Amino acid sequence: MPGTGIRTVAELAGVSIGTVSKILNPGSSANIRVSVETREKVLAAADRLGYRPSYGAKLLRGESTRTIGFAVTLPGDHTDTYLSNYTFRLLNGIGREASRRHYQVLLIQGEDYRYYMDVKRIDALVLIGFPLDSNPLADQMRGLFEHFNARNYPYVVINNQLPGVTAAGIGVDNRSGMRQVAELIRRKGYESAGFVGELTPNPQRHHIERVRCLREFLAGSGCTFDDARILNGCGNGVPEVPRVGRYSHADGQAGLRYLLDNKLLPRCIVCGNDDIATGLLKAARAQKLRIPEELAVIGFDDNENAEYLAPPLTTIRQPLEEFGRLAVSHLLDKINNPTHTIQMTIEPELIERSTT
Repeated sequence: MPGTGIRTVAELAGVSIGTVSKILNPGSSANIRVSVETREKVLAAADRLGYRPSYGAKLLRGESTRTIGFAVTLPGDHTDTYLSNYTFRLLNGIGREASRRHYQVLLIQGEDYRYYMDVKRIDALVLIGFPLDSNPLADQMRGLFEHFNARNYPYVVINNQLPGVTAAGIGVDNRSGMRQVAELIRRKGYESAGFVGELTPNPQRHHIERVRCLREFLAGSGCTFDDARILNGCGNGVPEVPRVGRYSHADGQAGLRYLLDNKLLPRCIVCGNDDIATGLLKAARAQKLRIPEELAVIGFDDNENAEYLAPPLTTIRQPLEEFGRLAVSHLLDKINNPTHTIQMTIEPELIERSTT
């Protein structure tokens, strides 16, 4: 709201200007105690009025905290099994570039991002892992991005986007990755292929895109890639499976059992990520399947364990450290130039090992 200032916020919240100043500018006033209820009233009033401290002015006044927030947003049924190595590699790239630019990184837990933005005064935010369209948390994330966009707040989303929301983003080029996989399948002469993603009611959007691209690139190759061998979600008769987390070993094990039980085993299976591939390989060993002579397996990510599996896993390597470096570079450019934005995809690399 044009002309809105700290006095207007105080009047709407029914508190003193000093209290508002303490809550919205915690480093600028005396160390007074503020109740949670009062803080929520002030933040709600500021939000209703559209009042936010100017980030450019904050920098000019020397009030930058030189802090970049890093948030992993996931629904409650996830664990960090998949995200541990994935997150570490991203964070490694973020931390190195932030340190080089004399910034620190704050790991954020919980979902109160506006608190970190308005009270903790982090200068910018990197987000990964937010949920799918049908998950209730997705609506919250849409609202958050709209909130950020309206205030020109520096943020970037890595490897995910939500339909209907324009968000600054850096991600993997799934089309390029699946083109490389299809070229390998053609070169090896595999006569049939399948896909095992996460066996949940709402499969990952990346997995859906990879299936679509792989189908396109395998068309006319002589390699069949039919729906019965595409296990991405709980369709095609695939039951809900117990799991330790999404994108997990359990998905790979359940997927292979389903294909074997229904006599649908293809010559090559492409997996949604390396953890799914790891579970699938374990199940294949239990069934005495020879890898790659009877079954070829391809993963995605190239996590830290991929080259140490038995046999070492052929996979698509995501340049996650580079994602992190580019994210920090974008955020600092955004701080200095509010009109700056980024929408970028980066080509992954096929790492061919012994499972193909």
